[in-house]
Amino acid sequence: MDTVNQYFLRKAQKVSFIELKKGSHIKIKDYIVKDDVPLPIVTDTLIKEIKNGRNHEEINMSHVLEGIIYILGIDWDFKYKEEYKSILYNYNSKIEEYILYRGFKHIQNKNQEDGAIFFRALTNINNENAEGIFNYALCLENIFQDFMKKGKEENAKEFLIESTNQLETILDISPDFPLAYYKLGYHYKYYEQFLKAKLIWERYIRQDKDQERLQEVRNELELITDDVDFEQGLNHLTYGEYELALEKFLRLVSKHQKWWNILYLTGLAYKGMGEYEKAIDYFYEALELGGKDINVYNELGICLFGIGDINEAIKIFNEGINLDHNDYKIIFNRGIAYLKLGLFEEAIEDINRAYKLNPNDMVVKKQMEQLKKFEEDI
Repeated sequence: MDTVNQYFLRKAQKVSFIELKKGSHIKIKDYIVKDDVPLPIVTDTLIKEIKNGRNHEEINMSHVLEGIIYILGIDWDFKYKEEYKSILYNYNSKIEEYILYRGFKHIQNKNQEDGAIFFRALTNINNENAEGIFNYALCLENIFQDFMKKGKEENAKEFLIESTNQLETILDISPDFPLAYYKLGYHYKYYEQFLKAKLIWERYIRQDKDQERLQEVRNELELITDDVDFEQGLNHLTYGEYELALEKFLRLVSKHQKWWNILYLTGLAYKGMGEYEKAIDYFYEALELGGKDINVYNELGICLFGIGDINEAIKIFNEGINLDHNDYKIIFNRGIAYLKLGLFEEAIEDINRAYKLNPNDMVVKKQMEQLKKFEEDI
């Protein structure tokens, strides 16, 4: 949010201020603007007025209103924010509609910057104006795209995050605003939050009547089906819901037989269910497809150990350790395998090494202490 605020604050040069004469005031219907409140005006407009020979007293009040809108769009916490809001609403009870209209005109005239400022001002004076929030979110998304084109990804992502936050705000204040769901689906897809994209688009489909957009979203839902299954499978796996995870992964395996990571995850699901031999088959297949990942070797070794094939387990652990000499988990597991075979020196060496790599793992620490006690006893 700081990046977004700074982006707009840098545009402060767009606005200048005029001051009322000491002791004077301006009356806007029933509201009195006192001389201690500086009045903003767009700098270019002020220059034109001066060139035309007009002094401050002759400056059109509509120009001041424009200046107020600009400053509230540029500086979110401007000192005279509340006074300026009172001026706007007293001058025109439908000021929000006017600001929205002017924002649209700026966008139509390819003036993205001023459009963003007007929509931001609208959300500043009324943070529950769903139309204003939505169009401000679209402007933030456009700024994100501009930064991406310039290769400024770090700056860009802040604008997309804020755009997403604004769209999510709409769901709280106006849950029947279909376009917010429509756009959020694309945001979640970009973040690779496919399950959220699916759920938000399904809610969108129940609300909108635009057949072209509806078909577009149905197509998007079909495109992310596998991604949703993958994400749901991972969630089930994380929560120990192995049968549900397996259901998702097997569906993906049947469609993507060359994806080693799906085979690996399927193996994990079988391992979680205690079906080690099936898990072993999937882990081996993952390796054959190029899944030379330390975790594949580690999990395969654990399953081989689980069915009593200790020597093969050590062989697999060795292959994994050759990939990464600093993974304490696989080193520790090889140590346990050595211990099972009665190879105490090798076991002690591995377990001590694992402890040095991660002294905070309580399982490793406890096993090391037991081995030390064993050494002392003999």
